[in-house]
Amino acid sequence: MYEQVETGPLYDKTVKLLSTYRSIAARMTNAKVSTQGKLDRRLEALAERIAESLSELTTMEREALTCWKHSSVFDGQYEVDYDAIIERPYVSIRRIDRWDEEQDDTDAEPELSTEGQEARRKRDKTKLDAFLRIDDDI
Repeated sequence: MYEQVETGPLYDKTVKLLSTYRSIAARMTNAKVSTQGKLDRRLEALAERIAESLSELTTMEREALTCWKHSSVFDGQYEVDYDAIIERPYVSIRRIDRWDEEQDDTDAEPELSTEGQEARRKRDKTKLDAFLRIDDDI
């Protein structure tokens, strides 16, 4: 069982920014020193854009995302959770929470006794035979 959250285009934009941030952070580990400087500047710029985008999201949309955290004690300021976004194995940027739905057994159809099952089989066989004989009558 799950609950779907209504999201808008800003949510999709934020997910794309977080995904880009993750891929650049992954490249950072194996990059040369000269490339690391460029990637670091790009990560900083992306982090600022993500923080702006996170602050513009609704509370429900923000809760539907992972890999972010509050950046200060003031409300409305958010940032990328670097440890969560580069954690392996990767977690989904979109939050996926599932839980088991408890089933009420009182609504279930009662099981038939062996005699009832035999009677049902005979009825089904009779119906099938009648259906198959339709072509013979034509």
